[in-house]
Amino acid sequence: MDFEKKADQLLKGAIDLHCHSGPGLFKRALDHVEAARQAAAAGMAGVVLKDQHSLTAVLATIINTHVLGEDSPLKVYGGLVLNNASGGISAYTVEAAVKYGAKIIWLPTFSAQFHKDAHESMAASKIKNTSPKANTKMLPEVLLKITDQFGNLLPQMTTIFKLIAKADIILGLGHVSRDEMDKAIAEAKRCGVQKFVLNHPEHLHNLTIDEMKDYAAQGIMMEHSYTLTYSKKMTHEYLFEMIREVGAEYTILGSDMGQPGRPMPAEGFREFVVKMLELGLKDEEIRLVIRDNPRRMLGFANA
Repeated sequence: MDFEKKADQLLKGAIDLHCHSGPGLFKRALDHVEAARQAAAAGMAGVVLKDQHSLTAVLATIINTHVLGEDSPLKVYGGLVLNNASGGISAYTVEAAVKYGAKIIWLPTFSAQFHKDAHESMAASKIKNTSPKANTKMLPEVLLKITDQFGNLLPQMTTIFKLIAKADIILGLGHVSRDEMDKAIAEAKRCGVQKFVLNHPEHLHNLTIDEMKDYAAQGIMMEHSYTLTYSKKMTHEYLFEMIREVGAEYTILGSDMGQPGRPMPAEGFREFVVKMLELGLKDEEIRLVIRDNPRRMLGFANA
């Protein structure tokens, strides 16, 4: 069977919810326009730009309007990560992001206390730290938690969740601790949030497949980061197993790519399809993971 040819067909209409193009304060192998054009050439329907330090929704609007044009079958989307450089855990920055058209609000990632703790733990276990470094010296991070010293969610989190719910956009759970994440899910649901993405559950949290199933049963989508196959933190075989065991209906693929020395994001998506076909994932499962699920999460009318 010609898996390469089939992969080209299955990529039609796919969406990458986790594209790390640039320019950015971390080194990137391509810029946002190049990422959009490469995705369009592959027949994909969308790309969500993720920058750890900046709102990307404005860039997305400019690219859609002045580069791709209104007739383009591919649309670029943006979001906001609640890291220090983009305003931290602030309802004001979330409100602005929503009004600018952001489709995903991620909880803190590189500024999160848990992110630092997890990487220190990996270093102690002699696991290579592949967390990217900024191109230039920056101020030390003030490590963030979304809970206070008593373990209660910060009061502004309720406002943030209500803003996300009203806009009907995605809450990305970022790199916060398991306890923070569980409290965020409960409060966000109480506030009416409908769309959740648990970013790379196989990394940092190191969730078991049974734990992933528990989150999936709560309506949380598992987003697997394809770039982890290049940092030796995940094999294709385990990626296949997670999709098959947890269920393609609860799974999304994010390239999480754009780093120098790795495939371009659209190339990563195509490689994922080929590898999964080789391992026996069904066409309909692949379509759920790369097309149908992300389209539904972004609110496509025909999802």
